[in-house]
Amino acid sequence: MKCKYLDEKCYEFHKGDTAQRCFLCSENSQKLFIVRQIASMKLVHMCGECMVSNSSEYLLDNTRPWEGDKDNSC
Repeated sequence: MKCKYLDEKCYEFHKGDTAQRCFLCSENSQKLFIVRQIASMKLVHMCGECMVSNSSEYLLDNTRPWEGDKDNSC
C-alpha cells in the first residue's frame, strides 16, 4: 500500500521490533500498542504493562490512522 503522506520516514519500525511480541518483555500478548521510542523516534509494539511502566521513554503515537500492517506499508 502506497502512503499518501510525505512523512514515511517518521513511521519506521525499530529494527528489533516484532509485531507479535512486546518490544521490552517479549511476551506474546493479544493486545499490543504501537508506541514511539523517544531515543530512536522509531515505532515499536508494546504490551500495556510495559507501556505504562516505561512511559517516560515511550510515547503513544496516534498522530494519524495506521494504514495496514507494518510489512506492507510505505
